[in-house]
Amino acid sequence: MADQSPGGEIPLSALAATVEEARAVGLPVDDAAAIRQADQLVRRSQARLVDLVVATRAAGVSWQAIGDALGVSRQAAFKRFGGAVARPQKEMEMGEQMIDLMDRTRAVFERLDAGDYEAVRTQMTYTCARTLSKRKIQGVWNQVVAETGRLESPSDLTVQTPDGANALSKFANRVLASGAIVQATLRHEAGEWIGRVAYNGSGKITGLLIAPPGSRNLPF
Repeated sequence: MADQSPGGEIPLSALAATVEEARAVGLPVDDAAAIRQADQLVRRSQARLVDLVVATRAAGVSWQAIGDALGVSRQAAFKRFGGAVARPQKEMEMGEQMIDLMDRTRAVFERLDAGDYEAVRTQMTYTCARTLSKRKIQGVWNQVVAETGRLESPSDLTVQTPDGANALSKFANRVLASGAIVQATLRHEAGEWIGRVAYNGSGKITGLLIAPPGSRNLPF
């Protein structure tokens, strides 16, 4: 049996040689197995090629050089592999967006506690800013402070997509562009609250609410 690779798969070179070596020494060959091996070789070779192009582009090699290596134009190389090359960067940007929204949510509640409504308003959409006026937001926050004291820290932040799914699972499917909801536990001097901030795909605030712990059927 051919040596296994660290991942438990037959190395590509061994896979390519398996059928031909069997025929060369006159051993019987299972045609169906040969077809499966050939198909596996094609798929794994293609995946390896994509990985190489992605790594090569990350190292700064031009599309012209990649096209020359493949015997095609730079436009043809880009059309074939451009999506795969762009995907890791998009995933990185989305990961950064998730972190940024958490930081932004912490800042939202800290600024509300400091009475800095204007700093929060600049991050809202136009519609949200019209609905959540300074008077309305400060009225709610003043009530929270009157019942449980000043904010000590927003903690236990989680990110969800608008359909309520955990963002970590959705992140793999690249749908955070549709927006996100960040929930935090607002720890005050004498009690806790649920704080939620809804964002659109551009990171602008579209909704903000504060509710008692254990609240259900929240609007978002």
